[in-house]
Amino acid sequence: GHMEGEVWGLAAHPLLPVCATVSDDKTLRIWELSSQHRMLAVRKLKKGGRCCAFSPDGKALAVGLNDGSFLVVNADTVEDMVSFHHRKEMISDIKFSRETGKYLAVASHDNFVDIYNVLTSKRVGICKGASSYITHIDWDSRGKLLQVNSGAKEQLFFEAPRGKRHVIRIAELEKIEWDTWTCVLGPTCEGIWPMHSDVTVVNAATLTKDGTLLATGDDFGFVKLFSYPVKGQHAKFKKYVGHSAQVTNVRWLHNDSVLLTVGGADTALMIWTREFLGIQESKLVDSEESDTDAEEDGGYDSDVAREKAIDYTTKIYAVSIREMEGTKPHQQLKEVSVEERYVTQRHSISKHGLHSFESLFNQLKLIFRNKTGILKFIRVFKMLFICYSMLV
Repeated sequence: GHMEGEVWGLAAHPLLPVCATVSDDKTLRIWELSSQHRMLAVRKLKKGGRCCAFSPDGKALAVGLNDGSFLVVNADTVEDMVSFHHRKEMISDIKFSRETGKYLAVASHDNFVDIYNVLTSKRVGICKGASSYITHIDWDSRGKLLQVNSGAKEQLFFEAPRGKRHVIRIAELEKIEWDTWTCVLGPTCEGIWPMHSDVTVVNAATLTKDGTLLATGDDFGFVKLFSYPVKGQHAKFKKYVGHSAQVTNVRWLHNDSVLLTVGGADTALMIWTREFLGIQESKLVDSEESDTDAEEDGGYDSDVAREKAIDYTTKIYAVSIREMEGTKPHQQLKEVSVEERYVTQRHSISKHGLHSFESLFNQLKLIFRNKTGILKFIRVFKMLFICYSMLV
């Protein structure tokens, strides 16, 4: 599929097992997610893109490009319907409002979110006030309120269509029904963030239609599943590994049966099947579960932190090569060199020869005990042999 650059744009069709991806390689691709897993269409673009979104009826597809422009194409033919170019920086997120898809919100790295009326093809509002680039946006279920995340860890709210900013209390925020939840900031998802991480670590999030399961993709290449809401720090999760690079985007399919993920540098689109056993979700292949929330040890938010705490040196040499219990290092046995082995071997042979000669001498004594001359000769020979052995 995609080649040079990175893949960030991912959108799931609202009605069919189909998805769209857009990449830095200046192509838009439509994929069928049935058993064939084939590419349905490809469209060359004038610039690379990093976000895309289907309209609520699935007939239109909006694509944000890296030069600050965006276009809306026919989802079946991928031919242009309308295009705009109001910003200079990259378009980072784009979404249609619910129901008829009357409004289209377009977020950019210019720190603004532009709101367009799809029916009249005009810009009708601008959301201002973010102190950094926009990372994620979501509409509420009525299509009147817009949630915005920024690179300064801001969670902002704007009223459509004019883009008037609103301040919403946490108690009121939890009562709002959102059409989608792809934002990564806020009190209901604060537990997805690893310890000591910045705002760029978690790249994407997506919530199931029933609002119970939140999936995330991060810079470590992990796909994680959390029970929603994810309140408090260091929440429990299930982790899945498949990408060889950072996971840049994640999306649930329309019926929440499949999770789609894309990798940045590996340019891969992966399909994860969600299986059920009764009312409990089955454990998928290659998954790992976190141990704690925030227990007395501080809570491991991911295996990355756990691995950093492991002393691999002591683990590798936990079993000693030699039995040295109670022996200090400077007193432990050392490997014997080849020269030392040779000298030791010669001394061992000499001592063995001496013991053999003494045994022979005792036997000769029994034979020649009455032969004084022979006995003296043997004694002299023994002394000579001892001297020779000492010299050797």
